[in-house]
Amino acid sequence: MPKRAALCLNPDGLDPVPEVKAAVADAAKRLERAGWTVEEITNTPPLREAAEINTKLWLGDGYEAQLEMAEREGDPGALACLRGSRSKVFPFDGAALSKALTRRLTLIREWLALFEQYAVLLMPVSGELPFPDQLDRKDEASFARVWHAQMPQIGIPLMGLPGLTVSTGLVGRIPVGVQIVSGRFREDLCLAAGEAIEAGGTPSAAIDPAG
Repeated sequence: MPKRAALCLNPDGLDPVPEVKAAVADAAKRLERAGWTVEEITNTPPLREAAEINTKLWLGDGYEAQLEMAEREGDPGALACLRGSRSKVFPFDGAALSKALTRRLTLIREWLALFEQYAVLLMPVSGELPFPDQLDRKDEASFARVWHAQMPQIGIPLMGLPGLTVSTGLVGRIPVGVQIVSGRFREDLCLAAGEAIEAGGTPSAAIDPAG
């Protein structure tokens, strides 16, 4: 496969913070210095819709029973996730499942078409830097914020595509990096691009969690 990569800084309206965009752009420059051709694209195939479908498949089946169990156990994390996702996943019957799986096949074809042109795609791991612990449990708005920012991590698995996260540096004490995605069963291309990106910069220093 030719060493040709696509770069997308703002996939499907993710609207990443500047630090995240800078990290992804830096990774692209490192690939170019390693002999890769990198072409910036304005958008990817549908990612937001892929994340929404994956959320339905994760939580839609037996939603009410899951919520009842979480309420009985009093698990705050499970309750935040289930309550925050209700409007996206409920109700979810056989017809909704069939529609989701059919649409999934269409999205797979669109994403695989991208990887007929490019060996890998460089994109954000998340729309934001790592969040404060338990932010998603704070309130509904915070949960929605976290879920939106994590769209690249929720949507890509729906298509069965391999993804690799490579740290490119630190913003203060906070790690930042890039997500490398490729076609099905091409983990080797993710690893090849990841190795080149890692070799092109200074490794992040370890952080003492007690510091």
